[in-house]
Amino acid sequence: MTSKYNYRLVTSKIFFQRIFQVLLIIMAFGSCTKIKSTDIGAGLLPEADRVLTFDTLLPVVTTNFLFGDSAMPKMGRTYTGGVAEHALGAITEDPLFGATRASIFMELKPDSYKYYFENKPDSLTLDSVVLCLSWTRTWGDTNAIQRIGVYALDEKMRPDSTYPISANFAYTRKLGEATFAPSSLDDSVYLKGQTLVRQLRIRLSNDFGDQLLKADSANGKPYASDSLFREFFKGFAIVPETSGAGARANALMAFAISDTNTHLAIHYKYVNNGDPDTAARKFKFNNSTLSANANRIHRDRTGSEMERHLRRPAAGDSLLFIQTSPGSYATVTVPSLAGFKAAKGNVMVHLAELVVDQVPTSNQTLDDILSPPPLLYLDFYDSTNKNQLPFLNDAVATGSYDPSVFGGILGNIPNAGPRPPAQYRIFITRHIQGIITRNNPNPVMYLYSPYQVLYSSLGLNFNVNPLAYGRVRLGGGNHATRRMRLRLVYTKI
Repeated sequence: MTSKYNYRLVTSKIFFQRIFQVLLIIMAFGSCTKIKSTDIGAGLLPEADRVLTFDTLLPVVTTNFLFGDSAMPKMGRTYTGGVAEHALGAITEDPLFGATRASIFMELKPDSYKYYFENKPDSLTLDSVVLCLSWTRTWGDTNAIQRIGVYALDEKMRPDSTYPISANFAYTRKLGEATFAPSSLDDSVYLKGQTLVRQLRIRLSNDFGDQLLKADSANGKPYASDSLFREFFKGFAIVPETSGAGARANALMAFAISDTNTHLAIHYKYVNNGDPDTAARKFKFNNSTLSANANRIHRDRTGSEMERHLRRPAAGDSLLFIQTSPGSYATVTVPSLAGFKAAKGNVMVHLAELVVDQVPTSNQTLDDILSPPPLLYLDFYDSTNKNQLPFLNDAVATGSYDPSVFGGILGNIPNAGPRPPAQYRIFITRHIQGIITRNNPNPVMYLYSPYQVLYSSLGLNFNVNPLAYGRVRLGGGNHATRRMRLRLVYTKI
C-alpha cells in the first residue's frame, strides 16, 4: 500500500508540473517569445528540477579590443542648444589602464553685439577676471591634487561643428591656473555678496582682463560683431598640468559648460557722475550666437596591465579590460550554443543571461576609487549587412533602452564577503530563443561601457554612462575563478 501511495503522489506531482510547463510555453509563444526573467516573474520562474526544467551554464570566448577613431564619441548639442557635460582632469596612477588627460576647449562670448561696457572708457579699471566652471561630478580620487591651466587658443574653432573626443587645438599663451583637490568643488564660497556653490573658479591674469576691458565696439573693432570678437579672442584651452603639484592627480571632473554657472566674470570699477562705482559682466557659452566647444580625452596605456592583454590569443583572453568611452570593448562568442542545440533540440528558454564578474586587484582601495562603470552594454555584429546592431527584442523591447529590463546594471557577486566584487547580468533571452527556435545566426557580440550608442541605420541613439566614467577588470571566458558564462534556464519541448 505504501509503495502505491508514493507512486500516486509522484505521478500527480509530475502531472501538475507538466500542466504548469505547458501553460508557460503557451504564454511565452503566445506573446512571440516575449520572455525575460522579469516577464514571467521571479516567483513564477520554474524551478530547475532536472526533470522538466534545467539550469545550465555555457562557456563563452572573449577577446580584448580598443575602439578606433571612427568610434570616438562627439560632443554635439541638444535640441535646446546646450551641450553635455565635459570631462576635465588627469588620471596619472592607474596601473591597470594607464594615464588619461581630459581637456576642454571652448568659447565664452558677450551676449550680443555691438557690446559695451560703461560708456566711460577712460575711467574703467580692472578689479579681476575669473573663469568659472559649473561642476557636476567627479570620478576618481577627490583628495589627489589637480593642477589646471588656462590658455588662450591660437586657432579658431567652428561653432557649427561637432568635434570628436580626439580633437586637439593649439594654444600657447597662459592666462592662469588653479591648484586644488576635487573635493573642494562641493564647498560653498561667499564672494561679493553671493554664495557660490559647485563651481571651479580660476583667476586669470590682469593683462588679459585689461585686454578685454579696453577693447572697442567701434566699426571694425572686437566688440562690433561676433566674427570680429572671435578674431580678437579665439577661446580657451583648459588643460590638466601633470607636473609639479598635479603630478599625482587621479580623477576626472565633469563640468556643465552650457550652464549659466559657467562664465567668464569681469569685475571692474568706473567713475559714475564723479563717484567711484563697481560692476561685473559675464561672457557665457550660450548666447544669441553659438559658441564652439570640444572635449579632448586622451588615453595612454603604455606600460599598463591592459596593454599586455591586447594580443588577441586564439583561445581568447582570461582577463578583460573595459573602460568607459573613449575606451575599450570585448568580443563575446558562444560557440557552445551549437552543441547545446544539437543535443537538446528545441527548448523553451525562460532565462538567458550573460553573467560578468569583476576580477579585483590586490589594491582594493584603488579599485574603489577608480570604480566600475554604472552600466555595461551588449550588442552584436550583423555579418549580413556589415553593421553593428542592438538586440531589438531585449535591449529596446519597451521602445527605448531600459537597463532595468535589459540588465547590465552594476551589482555585486552574491555571498562574496564583506567587500564583494562587482557583477553585471545582461538578459538576452529572446535573442537566444531565436537562435534555438528560428535558426537565427549566432553572431559575435560586443561588450562595452559606452557614453552614447548610435545606430545610424535605425535612426536610434541613446546615452548610457557619463563620459569617461568608470573602468573595470573582468573575468574572461577562460578565467580560472571568475569566468564569464551564459546561464540558461530552459524547458524541453
